[in-house]
Parts: sequence; C-alpha cells; structure tokens
Amino acid sequence: MDINLSDFLVLLLFPTGRRIFTFYRVIDLAKALPAPAIEALAVEAIAADEKTFALEQRWATKRKSGKASAKQLRDQKALQRADIQLDNALSGLRNAGEALLKGADEIEDQELIQDVESLLHAIFPHGVAAITNAPCDVELVAVKAIVGKLQGELAPLVQKLGLDVHAARIAKLAQKYDEVLKSTDDLDFGAVKAARAAGQNYLLRIVVKVLGTYDEPTGDHAEKRAKLLAPVVKQNEAIRQHIRARRSAPDVDPKTGEEQAPEEEAAGDGG
Repeated sequence: MDINLSDFLVLLLFPTGRRIFTFYRVIDLAKALPAPAIEALAVEAIAADEKTFALEQRWATKRKSGKASAKQLRDQKALQRADIQLDNALSGLRNAGEALLKGADEIEDQELIQDVESLLHAIFPHGVAAITNAPCDVELVAVKAIVGKLQGELAPLVQKLGLDVHAARIAKLAQKYDEVLKSTDDLDFGAVKAARAAGQNYLLRIVVKVLGTYDEPTGDHAEKRAKLLAPVVKQNEAIRQHIRARRSAPDVDPKTGEEQAPEEEAAGDGG
C-alpha cells in the first residue's frame, strides 16, 4: 500500500508561482533562525519548480498556437527523417561488423572475431534495437555515448577493422539529430502535470520537515514552527478565499507575490 504525504496533510493545491514565492519566504526565515536543513530543502524546491514554471510557459505557448503550425509540422518531419537516418547508420555499423565475421575461421581468425565481438558489445551491449526503439531523447543520450567511445577508446579498433566511415557517419547524424530534436517541441500536458505534482510534494515535504524539526507543542519550538510555516499558511488561506468566492485562485509573480490576471498566467490546464 502506497502512503503519501498528502494522505496526512491537508493543503490546497498551490499554483507554481505561489509555491516558488512561498519557498523564497521560507528560505529567508530559515536563514534567520538558522535552520539549514529546511533552507536547503526550500532551495532544492525552488530549483525544481523553476523548471516547472518553464514547462508551463512552453505549454502556454503551445496551447495558444492551436493546431500545429507549418513550422511544427516541418520540424516533426525533419525529426522523423533524422531518426530514420540515425537508426539506419547504427544498424549499418552493426551489419558491417557482423559481415566481417562471415566466413571467418574460428582458429585462424580468432583475433578478428574477438575484435569485432568486443567492439559490438561495447557499443551495443543490449543490441541495436534497444537504442533505435527508445524515445528520442533517450536515444540521443545513448548515441552520444557511442560516439564518444568510437572517437575515444575504441578509435584504434574502429580503424583496425575498417569501420571509420560508419563511425564518422554516426557522429555526423548524431549532431544533426541533436539539432533537429532541440527545434522540435514535443511537450505534452502529462509532463507539466507531473512537474506540478512534484512541486506540490516539495511543499508538503517542507511542512513535514518543519513539523519534525520543531515538534514540541509549546515554547521555542512552537514559535519557530509558526514562523517558518507562516508563508505556507498565508498562501493556503489566500487560495481558500478565492475558492470560497467561487473563483479559481490566480497564480502570483514568484518574485513579488503580486497576483496575476488570468491572461498573464503561465499556463492553463491541459483539458
């Protein structure tokens, strides 16, 4: 059975800007006490939610564009072409290596067999399909690692086996693939939603950290607990007031805390 912090803590869902603003306030208070563990967690939370904020900006831009633009369609086609070319180049290197083994004598050509098998295992330990069938970003990371090996520790072996052309082609296509992938925004709302959930979990973790650090019911602990949690309580109550008025709570500027008009908010829901 999964047990989550949200099963025990009741906090309203904070928009990303409100979370970041809250985290900054907690950092200021934690520095003043000092409470280094709480400060460090809030710093980590801001770093994560700033990425969430950037994702929301991308998502908002994508939603405003409505249907895919002509450029987006061209980018998708270019990515598909680059993906096919890179997959073929990887398979081509594997096939060229295996071709060297055809007709090889197990006794007389032991060195050749060992060299080819060593090379192929080093760059395709789980087979070519494990790379070519992976998501684009995962494939790119794997191919960059392969290029590094082909141009580094495996370079003498590549030259010895006469596979220089294949290695050079993979390096060239990997660079092209990287450039095309960067120009193609395949962001979906699932990624935005997951990032928001992670940010809300950071908020809960900070509350738990404060409660666990200053757990005595009265005295110095109670005073410090109230001080550190005040920014969370304030934003939670502000959101509650909007809900009571039957309005959705607008986000705020993460630096100033000023509420944003609906058209200024970073992103809407995914529908």
